[in-house]
Amino acid sequence: MARAKVLAPVDTGRLRASIRVERRSFFGLRQRWTIGSDVEYAPYVNDGTRPHVIRPKRAQVLRFKVGGRTVFARVVHHPGTRARPFLDRALRDVARNRGYDITQR
Repeated sequence: MARAKVLAPVDTGRLRASIRVERRSFFGLRQRWTIGSDVEYAPYVNDGTRPHVIRPKRAQVLRFKVGGRTVFARVVHHPGTRARPFLDRALRDVARNRGYDITQR
């Protein structure tokens, strides 16, 4: 958990503060742990996003600031966000330090 918190990108600190580790179950000598965040945008930060369209849900226009100026738009064509795989990297770092290999199926 500590490694994931160190690697988590910080804007407001909400994502970093939300990172938790949970013991899910264990069978015999094998334990299963889950690490993650319950903030809604955590998967988008870790995995990135493709280009997408943003439309207002409860209003007729979107309102946001660009360079200190308030902008109104009916639709925004978002270019996507690059992945910042802090959880993946934390897992690899901790596993490597403990002598484990990670394989994907």
